Amino acid sequence: MKFWSRRTGLLGAACAAVLTIAGGVHAQPTYPSQPIRIIVGYAPGGNTDIPARLFSTVMAKNLGVSIVVENRPGASGVPAAEFVKRAKPDGYTLLWATSASHSVSVVAMAPLPYDPVKDFAPITLISQDPNVLVSGPDIKAEGVQQILEYLKAHPRSPVGNSGPATSGRFAMELMKPKLGVETVPVPYKSTGPLLTDLAGNQIPFGIMGASTAVPFLKDKRIKAYFVTSLTRSRILPDVPTLNETVSPGFDAVAWSALYAPPGTPAPVVAKINAAMREAAQAPEVKQWLEQSGLEVPLGTPEQLVAFMQTDIARWVSVAKDNNLKFNAGE
Repeated sequence: MKFWSRRTGLLGAACAAVLTIAGGVHAQPTYPSQPIRIIVGYAPGGNTDIPARLFSTVMAKNLGVSIVVENRPGASGVPAAEFVKRAKPDGYTLLWATSASHSVSVVAMAPLPYDPVKDFAPITLISQDPNVLVSGPDIKAEGVQQILEYLKAHPRSPVGNSGPATSGRFAMELMKPKLGVETVPVPYKSTGPLLTDLAGNQIPFGIMGASTAVPFLKDKRIKAYFVTSLTRSRILPDVPTLNETVSPGFDAVAWSALYAPPGTPAPVVAKINAAMREAAQAPEVKQWLEQSGLEVPLGTPEQLVAFMQTDIARWVSVAKDNNLKFNAGE
């Protein structure tokens, strides 16, 4: 009797333990159960901040939690990326990053405090955006040939960019040996202040994502000369490419992507990826994307990694082949 009593007691304890474990599993909150932060490494109002806020507003409604966009501008998004790299890998701190912090910076700001590929949990590529060279209203040149003649006649003309490691800055560096021009990079924290200075003739030239320049171009507060993609931007169909005019093969396109800290569980990454795809179909997001001209190749985490590896390898090769030298403090 004692044997059976002991056995029964052991079985009862075991069953209780199983039920406790099972109950604990079911008691764990389903992601997401608290507010999410999206870190943007640029000031409010730029071509990184605006889509981040659009997507986050829709995602918040769909996921049933608030999503806060937190701006941490400076150094082409590198400090913001480092902050997210060190965040808790629970899906509640995300990084809306760009080619500046996760591609061009490998060349322009080496050594980085992180590996762009290995030190983050990739979620999805978000957008691709050609760079466009623009000027304030005081510059009277028209077209590619005239602006190149102007730059050659006015060596060391200042050209504003949204950071030392942006693809726009990189594109200008690449133009020097290819087109025989000499310009001086002027880094801003974001394109918002740069656009204001361009329209006010505080700086003669700027290079930025076409999506950001469009409103100022439509209002004729600035002028566009060329884009740096292989094909014309669908939002700027009248603006030629360097590829089709004076430099075949010229390609320097900005992009953005979403990341989580390393070690974020795969199911959480998958849920955020799905939420991004769903948000991209919202009417207000689709309308803005159509007007901005951004290409939106949302895909899988694996596709983002492959894309990054190709992009980084290209910029490393271009920098080496053209002996490009960068000073991230400029």
